[in-house]
Amino acid sequence: MVADKTGRIGQMVRNLGGQLKEALTGAMKPRTDEVDNARSMVIGLVARKAIGELVNQAKKHPQRGDLASANPAYVSLSELSENHGLPGLALGLRYETGEISFLDMSLDPETANKKGGAFVDRSMNRTLWRQLKKLVAIKVDRTMLGPVKPIRSPEDFLSPGEGEEP
Repeated sequence: MVADKTGRIGQMVRNLGGQLKEALTGAMKPRTDEVDNARSMVIGLVARKAIGELVNQAKKHPQRGDLASANPAYVSLSELSENHGLPGLALGLRYETGEISFLDMSLDPETANKKGGAFVDRSMNRTLWRQLKKLVAIKVDRTMLGPVKPIRSPEDFLSPGEGEEP
């Protein structure tokens, strides 16, 4: 099988196979309620915008996570850093390829030179991206308010004849 071979073609087949699998599982999910679908669409939109802001800033200089940030992408990046035990995990621009990738800013220069740079390898990069997207969506979902009861005036709670003037 081509996917078992190492090299560019095998890697491309694995990447396309993974993308196809994700697309098919997403398309085959049963549609439940329109409210749930609308909520998930809003969560997806807000999550994409949060990640987009993080990526735009990472184009200028590497971005680390921040637990105190109002942007759920920065909070998720900080949690991702803690989960993987990489205190210097950041998102930055790989100038050679022009792509945004994860890097470990806590590596000493000697280790980074031996490794070929501070950027993580491609498989780890894909894993981190997937986890970041999931964490951001979870954060957005948790912070979104659900349906609330309407505010009612005090007159609505009075029994008949109680609020009338004599």
